[in-house]
This record gives sequence, structure tokens and C-alpha cells, in this order.
Amino acid sequence: MPNPVLPATLVLLLFLSSAFPNDISSPEYWIKTHAHWTSLEEGEVVLLESPDESKPVKTDHAAIAAILIDSPVAQVWDIVNDQDKAPDYMKTLLSSELLEEHEGYSLIQQQVKVGFHQVEYVVRHMPTPTSVIEFERQSGDLKSMNGFWRFIEVGKEGSMQTLLIYRLSLQPDFPIPPFLIRKSLSDNLPDTLISIRDELIRNQENPP
Repeated sequence: MPNPVLPATLVLLLFLSSAFPNDISSPEYWIKTHAHWTSLEEGEVVLLESPDESKPVKTDHAAIAAILIDSPVAQVWDIVNDQDKAPDYMKTLLSSELLEEHEGYSLIQQQVKVGFHQVEYVVRHMPTPTSVIEFERQSGDLKSMNGFWRFIEVGKEGSMQTLLIYRLSLQPDFPIPPFLIRKSLSDNLPDTLISIRDELIRNQENPP
């Protein structure tokens, strides 16, 4: 039986995975299997385990997901970093308002839908252009909330793609079974990543 022919991107990434397994800014640090790469190439979102066993994310309060977007990092960064416009395309984010700007971080007040509840909190938004955006709860309804967006450049046949990694951990301050939090995150993260990709496509088709 002949071996399947992998897309050029997959061949390159699988080759590099042995050379840079511990580089957090490399795609292969996050995406470990051929099956996940194939799913990403086909436009799917994949749910991941933590690549660092000392920092597990498989809990009832956290999830991590990835999507491959046919846009360069700078364009994806501009969408994710613009928190004012996020409620326009993220269905669970009801509002987002910049409160304060400081060197290295900003404070943003957000209202989101968590299950059948609406919660409001202030988040510390900490961007490191254009590689990572970290965030954590500053105050508000949630007991805890933190996570990150990571932007990784991937080459493909003369054009550039972005591997977008999204991690979110949260604990509401109201009673809710932990497995429902995990289920909500596992549903919400892919929806959010797809919404970002769709927003980029809309911007490309209808430039301002």
C-alpha cells in the first residue's frame, strides 16, 4: 500500500518537531500528532492537553484549543487584541469596555454569559506583541479566571498562516458542577476560535 502524501506544511512541521520540541514559540511544541495537524489543515479546531506536564490543564476548570488561520500573525493579533470590538462577533461576550491603560497592561471590564448566568468582571489584559496575550481576573463576579492567547507563525507554500492557541481557566463564584464548567469551556473555546477566523474572513472580503 503506498504511503499517503502529506501536505508540504505537515511534512515540514513533522520534521521540525524533532529539532525544536521544547521551543514554546514553535508549532510542534503544542501540536504533537499527525491527526491533530490533519484536523487543523482541514479547518477544524482541536482541543489539546498541556504540553508541559508540570502545568496540567486537564482539570474541570480549564481547557486549551488551537486553530490554523489563513492569515499572517499581525492580522490575527489585531483582531484578538482589539477587545472593544470582540462583543461584535463573540456570542458569549456581552460587553467589553476599556477602563485603564498602563505600561504593559490594561484593565478591561467585561460581561459574559457562563451557562445560564451572566457575570461581570475586570480583567488584566497583558499583551506581548505579537506573540502572546495573557489575561487574568482583577476583580468582579468570578472566583478566578486566567489564560492566554498565543500566536505562532506557520509557513505554507509562499504564504503565512497563524496557529492560534487559546487557553482559558475559570471558576465562577456561584455553585455549578465542575464537569459542567469543563463542558462549557470545551464548547466555548472552539466557538470563540471559529468566530475569530470568521471575523478575519469578513474583514478580508469587506475591507474598511
